[in-house]
Amino acid sequence: MAKIISINNQIISIGTDNGGIEEVRADDLNFVPHIGDEVEIFKTETKIIVSKVEPKKSAMTEGGININLSNTQQNNAQPATTAPSGKVVNKLVYCILAFFLGGLGIHKFFAGRTGAGIAFILFSWTFIPAFIALIDFIVGLTKKADANGNIII
Repeated sequence: MAKIISINNQIISIGTDNGGIEEVRADDLNFVPHIGDEVEIFKTETKIIVSKVEPKKSAMTEGGININLSNTQQNNAQPATTAPSGKVVNKLVYCILAFFLGGLGIHKFFAGRTGAGIAFILFSWTFIPAFIALIDFIVGLTKKADANGNIII
Protein backbone atom coordinates (compact mmCIF):
# COMPACT_ATOMS: atom_id res chain seq x y z
CA MET A 1 0.00 0.00 0.00
CA ALA A 2 1.34 3.45 -0.90
CA LYS A 3 1.81 6.06 1.85
CA ILE A 4 2.13 9.81 1.93
CA ILE A 5 5.70 10.54 3.02
CA SER A 6 5.95 14.32 2.68
CA ILE A 7 3.84 17.39 1.97
CA ASN A 8 5.55 20.50 0.56
CA ASN A 9 3.26 23.38 -0.45
CA GLN A 10 1.06 21.88 -3.16
CA ILE A 11 3.32 18.88 -3.95
CA ILE A 12 2.66 15.60 -2.14
CA SER A 13 5.27 12.82 -2.20
CA ILE A 14 3.91 9.28 -2.02
CA GLY A 15 6.05 6.21 -1.41
CA THR A 16 4.86 3.32 -3.57
CA ASP A 17 4.91 -0.42 -2.95
CA ASN A 18 7.74 -0.97 -5.43
CA GLY A 19 10.03 1.48 -3.57
CA GLY A 20 9.50 4.43 -5.91
CA ILE A 21 8.19 7.89 -5.18
CA GLU A 22 5.26 9.52 -6.93
CA GLU A 23 4.78 13.26 -6.71
CA VAL A 24 1.27 14.60 -7.19
CA ARG A 25 -0.44 17.96 -6.84
CA ALA A 26 -2.86 18.56 -3.98
CA ASP A 27 -5.56 19.05 -6.62
CA ASP A 28 -5.22 15.34 -7.55
CA LEU A 29 -6.38 14.29 -4.07
CA ASN A 30 -10.00 13.95 -3.05
CA PHE A 31 -9.17 14.32 0.69
CA VAL A 32 -7.04 16.42 3.03
CA PRO A 33 -3.64 14.72 3.10
CA HIS A 34 -1.65 13.89 6.24
CA ILE A 35 1.76 12.25 6.45
CA GLY A 36 1.36 8.48 6.94
CA ASP A 37 -2.02 8.22 5.22
CA GLU A 38 -2.35 5.04 3.18
CA VAL A 39 -3.45 5.78 -0.37
CA GLU A 40 -4.17 4.15 -3.71
CA ILE A 41 -2.81 5.71 -6.88
CA PHE A 42 -4.72 5.47 -10.17
CA LYS A 43 -2.92 6.69 -13.29
CA THR A 44 -3.87 7.34 -16.85
CA GLU A 45 -1.70 8.95 -19.52
CA THR A 46 -3.04 12.36 -18.67
CA LYS A 47 -4.28 12.23 -15.09
CA ILE A 48 -3.37 10.87 -11.63
CA ILE A 49 -6.03 10.27 -9.00
CA VAL A 50 -5.10 9.49 -5.41
CA SER A 51 -7.69 8.20 -2.95
CA LYS A 52 -7.27 7.56 0.75
CA VAL A 53 -7.61 3.96 1.98
CA GLU A 54 -9.79 3.84 5.09
CA PRO A 55 -8.54 1.50 7.81
CA LYS A 56 -10.61 -1.64 7.99
CA LYS A 57 -13.09 -1.61 10.81
CA SER A 58 -13.47 -4.61 13.01
CA ALA A 59 -16.34 -6.91 12.11
CA MET A 60 -17.48 -6.55 15.72
CA THR A 61 -20.11 -3.95 16.38
CA GLU A 62 -19.88 -1.69 19.38
CA GLY A 63 -22.36 -3.79 21.31
CA GLY A 64 -20.52 -7.05 20.52
CA ILE A 65 -18.89 -9.50 22.85
CA ASN A 66 -15.24 -9.17 23.80
CA ILE A 67 -13.52 -12.21 25.24
CA ASN A 68 -10.26 -11.79 27.10
CA LEU A 69 -8.45 -15.00 27.95
CA SER A 70 -5.67 -15.25 30.46
CA ASN A 71 -3.64 -18.36 31.10
CA THR A 72 -1.70 -17.41 34.19
CA GLN A 73 -1.13 -19.43 37.30
CA GLN A 74 -1.23 -17.67 40.63
CA ASN A 75 0.92 -18.86 43.50
CA ASN A 76 -1.93 -18.64 46.00
CA ALA A 77 -4.27 -20.78 43.89
CA GLN A 78 -5.86 -23.77 45.62
CA PRO A 79 -4.90 -27.17 44.23
CA ALA A 80 -7.61 -28.83 42.21
CA THR A 81 -9.65 -31.36 44.13
CA THR A 82 -11.36 -34.31 42.57
CA ALA A 83 -14.75 -35.61 43.55
CA PRO A 84 -14.81 -39.19 44.75
CA SER A 85 -16.04 -41.57 42.11
CA GLY A 86 -18.54 -44.29 42.71
CA LYS A 87 -22.24 -44.74 43.19
CA VAL A 88 -24.24 -42.87 45.78
CA VAL A 89 -26.25 -45.27 47.93
CA ASN A 90 -28.26 -45.01 51.13
CA LYS A 91 -25.97 -45.85 54.04
CA LEU A 92 -28.59 -47.66 56.14
CA VAL A 93 -29.86 -49.87 53.30
CA TYR A 94 -26.33 -50.73 52.14
CA CYS A 95 -25.18 -51.71 55.62
CA ILE A 96 -28.27 -53.84 56.30
CA LEU A 97 -27.86 -55.65 52.97
CA ALA A 98 -24.12 -56.17 53.56
CA PHE A 99 -24.73 -57.61 57.04
CA PHE A 100 -27.68 -59.91 56.35
CA LEU A 101 -27.37 -60.80 52.63
CA GLY A 102 -23.70 -59.92 51.99
CA GLY A 103 -22.69 -63.56 51.50
CA LEU A 104 -24.84 -63.57 48.35
CA GLY A 105 -23.54 -60.14 47.19
CA ILE A 106 -26.92 -58.40 47.31
CA HIS A 107 -25.27 -55.21 48.64
CA LYS A 108 -23.00 -55.22 45.55
CA PHE A 109 -26.02 -55.35 43.23
CA PHE A 110 -27.57 -52.49 45.23
CA ALA A 111 -24.39 -50.42 44.75
CA GLY A 112 -24.49 -51.00 40.97
CA ARG A 113 -21.54 -53.42 40.91
CA THR A 114 -23.22 -56.25 39.04
CA GLY A 115 -20.00 -58.11 38.20
CA ALA A 116 -18.93 -58.22 41.84
CA GLY A 117 -22.44 -59.34 42.81
CA ILE A 118 -22.29 -62.26 40.38
CA ALA A 119 -18.84 -63.23 41.68
CA PHE A 120 -20.19 -63.20 45.25
CA ILE A 121 -23.04 -65.53 44.21
CA LEU A 122 -20.67 -67.92 42.38
CA PHE A 123 -18.32 -68.19 45.36
CA SER A 124 -20.91 -67.97 48.14
CA TRP A 125 -20.39 -71.68 49.03
CA THR A 126 -16.81 -70.83 50.18
CA PHE A 127 -17.91 -68.24 52.76
CA ILE A 128 -15.20 -65.87 51.39
CA PRO A 129 -17.89 -63.47 50.09
CA ALA A 130 -19.48 -63.46 53.55
CA PHE A 131 -16.16 -62.42 55.09
CA ILE A 132 -15.70 -59.66 52.46
CA ALA A 133 -19.30 -58.53 53.04
CA LEU A 134 -18.54 -58.18 56.75
CA ILE A 135 -15.63 -55.89 55.82
CA ASP A 136 -17.93 -53.94 53.44
CA PHE A 137 -20.43 -53.60 56.31
CA ILE A 138 -17.77 -52.13 58.62
CA VAL A 139 -16.49 -49.79 55.89
CA GLY A 140 -20.05 -48.66 55.16
CA LEU A 141 -20.66 -47.94 58.85
CA THR A 142 -17.49 -45.86 59.18
CA LYS A 143 -18.15 -43.67 56.13
CA LYS A 144 -19.64 -40.27 56.90
CA ALA A 145 -23.09 -39.84 55.37
CA ASP A 146 -24.25 -36.64 53.71
CA ALA A 147 -27.36 -34.66 54.75
CA ASN A 148 -29.60 -37.19 52.97
CA GLY A 149 -28.01 -40.24 54.61
CA ASN A 150 -26.11 -41.28 51.46
CA ILE A 151 -22.56 -42.54 51.08
CA ILE A 152 -20.37 -43.10 48.02
CA ILE A 153 -19.42 -46.72 47.33
